[in-house]
Amino acid sequence: MKIKIILLSLIFALTSFLSADDHIELAAMEGLQCNFSEGKDMDDVMRVISQWNEFGDENFGAPYNAWIFTPVYRSNSDYDFDFMFLGFTNTFKEMGRVQDDFQNGASKIAARWNSVTECAGQSMNLNVEVRTPKNPWEADGIGYASISSCSFKEGKSMSDLEGNSKTWNKYLDNSGFEGGIWRWWPETGSPTSLTLDYWMVASFDSVEQYGQSRDARFAAMMADTRPEEIHNCDTPRLYKSTNIRLDQPES
Repeated sequence: MKIKIILLSLIFALTSFLSADDHIELAAMEGLQCNFSEGKDMDDVMRVISQWNEFGDENFGAPYNAWIFTPVYRSNSDYDFDFMFLGFTNTFKEMGRVQDDFQNGASKIAARWNSVTECAGQSMNLNVEVRTPKNPWEADGIGYASISSCSFKEGKSMSDLEGNSKTWNKYLDNSGFEGGIWRWWPETGSPTSLTLDYWMVASFDSVEQYGQSRDARFAAMMADTRPEEIHNCDTPRLYKSTNIRLDQPES
């Protein structure tokens, strides 16, 4: 019930936000957290993905972009999986269309996927872009992404998102940060035990760039120049992101 209330409030808040600032963009995202089946590795997974891509080229009725996330800095005691599969469409309707296309014609590919992976469920989420990365996406491109689980601070709510995002974008502009920022809001298929409000995601071109951002964070904290946070977030995890499908550049 909490997730449903949050999602409805988010949609109303962002509708207002969009009318004032067309930078914010909404999209649908689906995610799988997977381990390799015994004796299998990423080479086996990528062979199935190659077959899936060929099927998608001929059969997907909507643009679908996808990435594989593999851990760089992460505690296995908290998040014990080998990789994440993340797919994006412009709307939930388009996500449903792609799922229908796959379910109706790719049973052999699905069987091959299940033979090389063991995935812990599948969820659909609302992807909200609050800062566009400077560099465009590239097919087969490699980057890095930090992910933190976040909840609103006491007294903060959806109504604080607009002003806070504008303040932080200005701060990040001045600091030279070139990556993107997204909030992933849990939706269909998400665990009912979730207590977070959203995941905060930031992109980087390299691990060095990520380290530079942490240096800048700590320097600003010492100088007390960081803008106010409206959320409490846990320690970030850093993943290597590899593009595996790019129908169209995400704007």
